[in-house]
Amino acid sequence: MTSWEKSKYAVLIPNAISVARGLIGLSLPFLILRPNASAHLGAFILFMLGAVTDYFDGWIARRYKLESALGRWIDPFNDKILILAPLASFAALKFYSIWWVVPIFAREILVTFFRTGWLLEGKSLGAEMMGKMKFGFQTVTLWIAFASLLLNPSPSFNAVTGLIRHLLPMLVGATVVLTLASGGMFLWNQRAHFGSEAFNKFVLAVGVGLLPKAPGTWGSALGVLLVFLTRWNGWLYGVTFFLLVFGGALAYRKITDPDPDPDYVVIDEVCGIFVTFMAIPMTWTTALLGFILFRLCDILKPFPVRSLERIPRYWGILADDLGAGLYAWIILFIFFK
Repeated sequence: MTSWEKSKYAVLIPNAISVARGLIGLSLPFLILRPNASAHLGAFILFMLGAVTDYFDGWIARRYKLESALGRWIDPFNDKILILAPLASFAALKFYSIWWVVPIFAREILVTFFRTGWLLEGKSLGAEMMGKMKFGFQTVTLWIAFASLLLNPSPSFNAVTGLIRHLLPMLVGATVVLTLASGGMFLWNQRAHFGSEAFNKFVLAVGVGLLPKAPGTWGSALGVLLVFLTRWNGWLYGVTFFLLVFGGALAYRKITDPDPDPDYVVIDEVCGIFVTFMAIPMTWTTALLGFILFRLCDILKPFPVRSLERIPRYWGILADDLGAGLYAWIILFIFFK
């Protein structure tokens, strides 16, 4: 083993490559959506670079024995950013229907959340073969979309771009099928993990509630992030909200904590934030103001929100936050609708 391999900082290298891939993904919409050929070419080059790093970070981690639990989470998480950001961008440009992207977003958010909970619990979850195939197929689909974007300004390529535009919906449809199938297989293969108390605590905490300080504030902040990720489509927003509500109800039944309202339970704050931003224009101003208003209403509990806490068990925990969210929504609606 070389001195480089022994270095405690060496493990950061594959993780840094993974994070860089995620940052590339976040930058792509700003370039793809610009009406500028050089920006489109830059987006394509960055996407190719990001796709190549997916191989090299894994190779470095395996070759130099630098694999870690953090890396097993960071790698697929940043893969998803690299894929989802341009997929949504091309849908915004009408290359294909936005409805093809909704189930892909839903699948990736759900699987990432479950994977994170199991990794924190200490369960080793490597990438499955179908998941790798899914990523490869998504990448090829995006290459073809980029080809159409780059060739479109040139009239001499009209026949090629026309053919690509007809092929793209079929490719995206096949991508959706493979994405959902790989997600279903992953969850089925991990089905034994759903019943553990540690995992169900993670669900109720939505991850951030397990942080040592201010869990309610962290839960509200995460709720704002989830609103940003889902608000672009009403169905995705609504389905995410109901999955949180009823997923929390199922998880609550699995815990044996003597406290009926443990501090780590913040799924109710996330649901309350979803109520706060219903049909509200989402800007940095409304996001910050909505967050502050919800936290104030959740702490002060104006009438009759406090009385909702008397509803037994989970539904009482949830109801007062939904009430606080409704108060915050009314204020936002008056000023911004």
